[in-house]
Parts: sequence; structure tokens; C-alpha cells
Amino acid sequence: MDVSAVIILAAGKSRRMKTGKSKLLHPLLGQPLIKYPLALAQKLKPQKIVLVVNRESPDLRAALSGEKVEFALQLEPRGTADAVTSALPQLKGLKGSVLILYGDDPLLTLPTLKKLVRIHTQTRARLSLLTAEYPEPPAFGRIVRDGQGRVVAIVEEADATPAQKAIKEVNAGVYCVELDFLKAALAKVRTQNRQKEYYLTDMVGLAVGRNLAVSHFKTPDYSETLGVNSRSELARASSVLQHRIAETWMAKGVTIEYSCQVFIGPEVTIGPDTELEAGARLIGKTRIGKNCRIQAGARIEDSVIEDHVEVRQNSVIERSVVKAGASIGPMAHLRPGSVVGKKARIGNFVELKKARLGEHSYASHLTYLGDAVIGKEVNIGAGVITCNYDGVRKYQTTIGDGVFVGSDSQFVAPVRIGKGAYIGSGSTITEDVPKDALAIARGRQVVKPGWAKAWRRKNNK
Repeated sequence: MDVSAVIILAAGKSRRMKTGKSKLLHPLLGQPLIKYPLALAQKLKPQKIVLVVNRESPDLRAALSGEKVEFALQLEPRGTADAVTSALPQLKGLKGSVLILYGDDPLLTLPTLKKLVRIHTQTRARLSLLTAEYPEPPAFGRIVRDGQGRVVAIVEEADATPAQKAIKEVNAGVYCVELDFLKAALAKVRTQNRQKEYYLTDMVGLAVGRNLAVSHFKTPDYSETLGVNSRSELARASSVLQHRIAETWMAKGVTIEYSCQVFIGPEVTIGPDTELEAGARLIGKTRIGKNCRIQAGARIEDSVIEDHVEVRQNSVIERSVVKAGASIGPMAHLRPGSVVGKKARIGNFVELKKARLGEHSYASHLTYLGDAVIGKEVNIGAGVITCNYDGVRKYQTTIGDGVFVGSDSQFVAPVRIGKGAYIGSGSTITEDVPKDALAIARGRQVVKPGWAKAWRRKNNK
């Protein structure tokens, strides 16, 4: 049986986060917290996904404007059962089972949810819930069982007796429930508890009271059920996810020097035999090829790094492409739109901005190349810059194959340098240079013998 709908509860007030925006928009490994349960819901391919929000959630709505999700408004914070009731109008016309998730549970995994749904279907249960056993239980509802081990109730910690608080199995807040039973149960939930709220957990007692089947799945990894209600818990979730991601890539043949000090985003891909040193950060939809070496402090965002590339210490690469066999850094900066060709080299303190560097070309140190198209086997000397901006518009510099550019030269764009040309050191190039030509654009050197000695004698009187 497929899941007809997924309801994600996202109407919390985020008080413990001490934040001016929705808790669910705080980033976790570069993605908003809400994206994690939403991505799981989408992978289950339900007919509808409904997000329950509060009056103060315009930022959350805006952040998800491009997603296939409907919003339901919980007018007042009257408990989880009331939040789910707010979503019922969006489920009109649907039948079958509904999955209920929390928006601040980013550590759940797809296999766990599929297992819960499968058990729900196989047992023909009206209600199934996810549980977890903690060594030291947090302030979650406790799972109460009868003598035969069947779940008969969930008792919230605020209402639990000392004996019930000693129970280590807790409610994870994830439910798979038949829609007809959900509607009937929500109509009967009351506020007979210390918090005077409508508890969704009361569904268990209502089902048991009607002799309806209640099933459960206890996740073998309780960390899946750790929610995020504070910034410290956000950091904890980041640590758990990073560990999972690192373990996944190491199992696929990636060497990670010190996994707790490497940042790998959830959408990053890495080829086998690549090595990551401590402090490397791979962000966004970055793709790293095989046999690469990413040194300490390198930061790569939304970029493609092909095979056999070395990114040296403290280099930054943003929305760029580095072709096979190239070398970047140390301390280089590839700004968005840059392409480094095969076996090319970008050295220390070199910055590229929307520049293309051809195969076997070199810019080894202290250089800025902006809005430039540079051919194959070009040598760029130290201190070379492209003057691409006149204060109003940006212009392109084009340098042909095999050009030699002497140190401390400037190209005042727009300008084209022909194939095989030679640019003398210290030149300021303002006009096109033909193929195979020598261009020198600097003031003539004048030497006056003895001038310095006479100047010092004069000024020391």
C-alpha cells in the first residue's frame, strides 16, 4: 500500500533557538532544516504533501515556494493533534494511509520510513508508530506495553509517573495512520493533560480502546529520532549527518584523513581513491572525480573537479570547473564561471573570475585574470592582471595559444593577443597584439651615472 499523503508539522515557535526567523530555515550542512523531512516525503511519492505552519511563517512559505507542497495554517498552538486537524481540509478526497512527520527531524532515513510503512501494510494496522530506545531517554513520550508486549499507550513525560519515566523506549513522533481512523480519532482527542493541549499520542489509546490493530517499528539507531529545538541540537544533528556521510564515502573508496574535521554536503559526490585532508569543505552540488587530492582548508562549492586534480591548501573554488590533471593553489581563488583546462596550473595568490584557462597553461603566482579567455600552453608571469572594468562595464581579454606574458604586465580590456605572441615584462597593453609579435609597452629606462651619490651629498649638507 502506498502512502496517500504526508503531513509535516512545522508550526512550532522556535523559542529555544533564540531566532528571528523560522527554526526550520536554519542551515544544516548547507540546506534549510525543513528540506530534510520534505525530501523524504517527496521520495515516498505521495499524492499530497501538506506542511502545517503558524501565522508567523511567511519566510517558510517563501523558502518553499517552488516545492510541490500545500500549506495548512494552525491558528493557535494547541498541540500536535490540533496541528494535524488543521491539515485535514487538504486531504479531502484521499483514501488510504497518511504519514505524519515533524519538520525538525532531519536525521530520519528513507529505509526507516519505508520499513514503518511496510509493517503498517503487512499487519493491516489502523495506526503504526516509530519508536526508539535511548540509553538516557530525552523528554519524549514513553511507550507503554501490556504483558504481551503490545503498545497500549504513549505517556508524555510531563504526565508520566516515575516508573513510566524509567522506560527507555520512546515515541519518535512519526506515525503511519489510516485516514478514516485519523479523522475519527482527532475528533475524540481531549485536553486531559497537564499541558492542556491536544496530543496526537492519544490516538494509541483510542485505537486500543476500540480493539484496533496498532503496530510499530523500533529503529535500531536512536540517533534518527533526534530532533532540533536549539542551536546546540542543530550542531549535534550536523555531527551525526557528517559522520553518516563520511562513512558512506569511505565505504566507496574515499580516504578521509580526519572525518570529524571534514565538511561534505549531502548533495556532494566523490570518486574513488580521492583523498580529503582535515579542514576540507565540499559544499552544494560539488562533484569530485577519482584520484583527486583536496588539501587542508580547501573550500569547494557547486563546482566540478575532474579526475587527478590537486586542490592545494586554503584554496577557494566557487561554481567553477577544473579539468582533469589540473593543479590549484595553494591559496588560489576561482570565482564563479571559471574553467581551468586539463593539466593547467593555478598557483598561489591567483584569482580567476569568469575566466577560461586552456590546457597546459600556467598562472603560477600573484595574478588576477577576470573576464578572460586564455588559450593552450600560455605562460602568465607573476603580477599579471586583466583590467576588465572601466567603472561602468566589464570587458574581455582574449589571449591566444602559446603566448608568453612577462611578469607585472596589465591588459586593458577589451584587447586580443594573437597566438604565439610575447609580452615584455612590465607592459601595459592597450591595443591588440598580432600573432607571433613582441609587445613592449613601458617607459624607456634612463641611467644617469653618479646621480645618486651627488643627490646624497647635496641633501646631507
